[in-house]
Amino acid sequence: MKLSFIIKNTPTNQLVRYSILFYWSIFWLFNIVDKIIGGSLFLWVGRDRFAQFQKFFASAGLESPAIANFALIIAAGLEVFAFVFFTGALLYFLKKKIETSRTWFFIGIVFTLITFTIFSIGDHIFGDRFELLEHTLFWFLTLFSWVAFIRLENSSETEKMVINKKQLILVSVISLMLVSTTCFSIFSYNYNFFSRRTDALVAQPVGENIYKVSFPFLGGSVVFEKTIDQFKSENPTKKINHIYTVPNPLRLKKADGLIFYIITEDK
Repeated sequence: MKLSFIIKNTPTNQLVRYSILFYWSIFWLFNIVDKIIGGSLFLWVGRDRFAQFQKFFASAGLESPAIANFALIIAAGLEVFAFVFFTGALLYFLKKKIETSRTWFFIGIVFTLITFTIFSIGDHIFGDRFELLEHTLFWFLTLFSWVAFIRLENSSETEKMVINKKQLILVSVISLMLVSTTCFSIFSYNYNFFSRRTDALVAQPVGENIYKVSFPFLGGSVVFEKTIDQFKSENPTKKINHIYTVPNPLRLKKADGLIFYIITEDK
């Protein structure tokens, strides 16, 4: 059985344009799924975006969860629109409706640029340099994708790329090895270390009525809530007065970790 894309000459520029559309469709799909899950599940290491947005706005003096949640809904809406238009552009491209595909792709690019611009402004306000670097790079990548997509449309159709049987087998074997290695790593992490994302932590006494808790990598709100509940059950004679977090400069060596202190007094 022969596949059509093997026996036909495929223009290189069309393959690259298809890859651009496919990349952005998958990119926004995973971002949307991450916000829907809102944390960690088996085989999915995500981030609690609601907690993250609330922390950002609280650092700017806007402690109302409603404000942070409204901002997250707006951001998610922009991502949904970007995903819809990129996916539509991909479908039209597969149907050989190039002009319609380009229009949908342009609208998706606009939504993406708006999204990353808003995120970058927020990163400036909240002082998150790592997120700012990431969103700035994606902003330029978005612009580059549009330029490449348009320029490749006018490329010479005489440049062809033939995918023969040997090349297909080689690519399939390499892809299978990469996928197998990735799957093994994911399953291994979930089997051995996923409990760190959900289990309560031990509060270590560091002074009189002072207890220290160090979060694991990517520990979220579930870990925090379970830790507090466990501390209360293990110390029924103690009353929690305050919970202090350590300033960022003092915990830079802990990747994405959090250190907080529980200040108590006897009941």
